[in-house]
Amino acid sequence: MTTDTLLVQRAARGDREAFDIVFDASFCAIYRFAARQAPGLAGAERLSERILARAFGTLEDFDGSVPFAAWLLGVARQVTRELGARPQPARAAPSPPIAS
Repeated sequence: MTTDTLLVQRAARGDREAFDIVFDASFCAIYRFAARQAPGLAGAERLSERILARAFGTLEDFDGSVPFAAWLLGVARQVTRELGARPQPARAAPSPPIAS
């Protein structure tokens, strides 16, 4: 079992420290993905929020059969399809907003 799998399992069981680690490691990649799918910064933020809410609300579904990053990207693609988001023209993805 990988370290990612163990952390995700701990997070799914309510371990706040593990949750924070997994969330922090996931946020930038999901934001960059969302920025390529949704128009504007507000759209990227809303899509990121929806993706992360879905992923972290269903962590117990992650079984470790694929790397966590691949599973997370699958969740991101599914949410994007459900919302009907369309990839935006190629541009540099903005940096994620900095939490205050």
